[in-house]
Amino acid sequence: MTKRTSKSRKTTVKAIAATGAVKRSSSNAPAPATPLIVLGFDDQQKPRGAKFVDAKPDLVTKAADLMGFKVYEASPPEIAEFAKKLPIGRLYANGRGFVPNIRQSLYSDLVVALGLEPQAALSKNGHNDSLPAARGLPSSWNDIAAGHLVIAQESLEYGWWEAIVLARNGDTFSLQYRDYPHLPKFVRHRSGIALMCPPSDDTKPAAAPQQA
Repeated sequence: MTKRTSKSRKTTVKAIAATGAVKRSSSNAPAPATPLIVLGFDDQQKPRGAKFVDAKPDLVTKAADLMGFKVYEASPPEIAEFAKKLPIGRLYANGRGFVPNIRQSLYSDLVVALGLEPQAALSKNGHNDSLPAARGLPSSWNDIAAGHLVIAQESLEYGWWEAIVLARNGDTFSLQYRDYPHLPKFVRHRSGIALMCPPSDDTKPAAAPQQA
């Protein structure tokens, strides 16, 4: 065996060993954390949303609670795709977070996707999220108040969903979707909600005729 051949084999062995070390290192590397999504409406009745990458869930949830927003994991594939379109959020030393305004269309896309994935919600409904006492259907526009059931338009694409009125300020309403309590509260102008019609008396069965 020549010196050149021996040196070549040593180099090959070292290269194989180095490759194995890289593979072992890669396999032991922790998986990247799932991005978190924060959604909600601000005091100016504008939709806000952000994604937080490599942030601690408890800190993000605490900041979201202070702002009245909700937190979700972007683990389902469809939600992860929408999350890519969100701006990056920031956490501050005072415990609050910065969540920018986003387009209503993107907000609606996320809300509809999250509506089908309740397990993605990290925020738990607390006392502040409790619904007002149920009051049934309002008899007119002027009678709409907290606790009434109406239907609210999410968008032209996604249509109208049943919602509970949380509060009213003139022609502006704070609402919560009845069948999706894990979704954020939202705001609609009067033009974005509609009254539900009670069952018509015509649908009641006719009384049996009395015998003479």
